[in-house]
Amino acid sequence: MTWDRTDYLWYTTYVDIDSKEQFLKNGRYPFLTVMSAGHSMHVFINGERAGTVYGSLENPKITFTGNVKLWAGSNKISILSVAVGLPNIGNHFERWNVGVLGPVTLEGLNEGKRDLSSQRWIYQIGLRGESLSIYTLSGSSSVKWGAASTRQPLTWYKAFFNAPAGSEPLALDMSSMGKGQIWINGQSIGRYWPAYKANGFCDWCDYRGAYNKKKCQTNCGEPSQKWYHVPRAWLNPTGNLLVVFEEWGGDPSGISIVKRVAL
Repeated sequence: MTWDRTDYLWYTTYVDIDSKEQFLKNGRYPFLTVMSAGHSMHVFINGERAGTVYGSLENPKITFTGNVKLWAGSNKISILSVAVGLPNIGNHFERWNVGVLGPVTLEGLNEGKRDLSSQRWIYQIGLRGESLSIYTLSGSSSVKWGAASTRQPLTWYKAFFNAPAGSEPLALDMSSMGKGQIWINGQSIGRYWPAYKANGFCDWCDYRGAYNKKKCQTNCGEPSQKWYHVPRAWLNPTGNLLVVFEEWGGDPSGISIVKRVAL
């Protein structure tokens, strides 16, 4: 559906709640279940984030479950499905699925369980910021920017910086951020995800015996990557535009450009 032009796809539907629903009186809010083929998903109820779930390489399929605060009348349920790359190798990889495939159900109503999968859904491909190209100089000038906030999900940030002196390789240190994408002067630096920590067992190591991929692991509990290469050829001496789209919520004041040592 996205034609590999964006990682993001919005699903939106509306749920009508009768004023006689018992949960409106006893406060036991309905239980929403959303099943997805991956890779990450944000759920919003009436504009408020209800939760975020994500998968892994071994288990990309994900399920959101949780009680959601609904009111009498029409309620808006929005799901932002996020892909983290698409397969380009393997048997029939063109048939592999990503995104919300359902079912989507709501439990705890007077009627019991309501299946929302077959009702009318509205789709939006990509983010509004992507369609406006606000990661470019002209696009960023076409919108009004406010003061930078921290720990806010689905937030765009921009800043200008001068190229560091010298000829050493450069990188962006994104360790203060959660998950998202980076652009410099309109060029995509790529996805970042330092909030995803590598799990494993790093306390003890014995190299003897047969090898396996989990043997003698290091840096458990650390992100797989926090430095992101910045080609000097993409930089101007001054006034370089940095645009970041943060999905989870991070602290942009901690972003820095660092010189790398080539060994």
